[in-house]
Amino acid sequence: MIIDIERLKEDIKQEYLGAYFIGGYGASLIESFNIDKASPEKIIEIANKLGINIYDYEIKRKGR
Repeated sequence: MIIDIERLKEDIKQEYLGAYFIGGYGASLIESFNIDKASPEKIIEIANKLGINIYDYEIKRKGR
């Protein structure tokens, strides 16, 4: 399976920023900045912790 990591990163950042602005959770703002530096493996780990379905980010190949 091939994951669109860039799209997943953006959605995770939005998730963190929402937690900061709506919930006032300050650490979320810091985490949103760290996402750009994270490895693809770490991005998937974070997505799993946040309950994001990584299969929604699967890049579909033609013929499959």
